[in-house]
Amino acid sequence: MRSAFYNLVNFINTANINDVYANAARMILRNIYLIPQSTITDVADFCFVSTATISRLCRKLNYESFADFKLDITMNLNYFNRDALRLQFDHQLPQRKYLHKGKEVFKAHFENIIDNLRATYDNIDYEDLEFIVDKIHSANKICFAGNFFTQSVSMQLQIELSYLGKECSGMYPLSQQLLVIEQLTKNDVIIVSSIAGGFMIDHPDVMRAISKSPAYKIVITQLDEFVYSNSVDMILQVGTDHQSLIGKFSITYIFEVLEALYHLKYGTKDLK
Repeated sequence: MRSAFYNLVNFINTANINDVYANAARMILRNIYLIPQSTITDVADFCFVSTATISRLCRKLNYESFADFKLDITMNLNYFNRDALRLQFDHQLPQRKYLHKGKEVFKAHFENIIDNLRATYDNIDYEDLEFIVDKIHSANKICFAGNFFTQSVSMQLQIELSYLGKECSGMYPLSQQLLVIEQLTKNDVIIVSSIAGGFMIDHPDVMRAISKSPAYKIVITQLDEFVYSNSVDMILQVGTDHQSLIGKFSITYIFEVLEALYHLKYGTKDLK
């Protein structure tokens, strides 16, 4: 779970370099470990802005209030080290004393990636991918749900679909995802992507809304079971059976294959 970090970094990267809110966001990132023990006045002081500016920044970052922002950062910091262990090295983040064996460590990392991709290729039926492409083509709307990373990965597919006339949405803020999900009908498709199931575990309210939606529900994940797994229509299981975040490579692969298949099957748009 790194949502607060993603929100801050994304806001900074897309704001004017001299924007007062972006500067405050930079100061917050620089002092991120102080936030759980800080009041809004404390944060305003070390950002050299008013408390009103901090409140507005929180809303710009898609939080209802500073309290919600602070809670998300606190949760992020609690999860950060756990996620770091899974991010690249399949549970075994190398200890500093083994840095002299860096070549072997990175070779093992490479082989883990290859194993994950190969397992995905071997386990996924091509017919399932074609089915998803056809389902997307016949749908009125396509909604993408997930945490920031997988939403970013799905964006290229969203662009391809939008170019060919499909109505897509892939809001990252959870409050906005909920609003979109609640409006879907039986003629729509929702695609949930979560590498190791963190989205399903951490956001049961969103999964509850998805489970109740009449839309056709597809989940792309390394898990075979998760909260409300019995309420979705299709699970595309990728990667190997471990819970590491190496599966991000396989999720990226699946989205790229879906994009290519859709383009090949339903053609290009004739621009005149």
